Amino acid sequence: MKLPRTTKLFRGHLDPAPLLCVLFPLAFFALLHRWLVLPVGTELTLPSDTNGVAQASYEPSYILGIDAAERLFFENQLITDLDLAKRLTALVAQPGSPRTLWIHADASVTYGRMTTLGRIARDAGILRVFHASAPVPPVP
Repeated sequence: MKLPRTTKLFRGHLDPAPLLCVLFPLAFFALLHRWLVLPVGTELTLPSDTNGVAQASYEPSYILGIDAAERLFFENQLITDLDLAKRLTALVAQPGSPRTLWIHADASVTYGRMTTLGRIARDAGILRVFHASAPVPPVP
């Protein structure tokens, strides 16, 4: 027994409401995805400086972060002084590895602490150690 087919697809005008109910949230998440979920990390308040050294964009380097509680972050991981020395020594031993370290320290970190980290880097074989700072906006 054959049943008659009475359903005819796409007959008449297409209703835009279901299409827009899918497209608007998709556009919302596509455009605002960066602000919906913030990345995990720590906030650093870099000290201001008017005369500093700029890093060339093509020059490879390592970045070490120190927050206000003087916790060390190297390669996006929490690390101790001893582990930092071991890790830098292992990285420098690889051929063609960078020999520059940028220390991004919070403004509340003491100079003595940054000097200690610079000494650890030099002992590991890092040739150049820089202290990063935030650029001062020009005064109009």
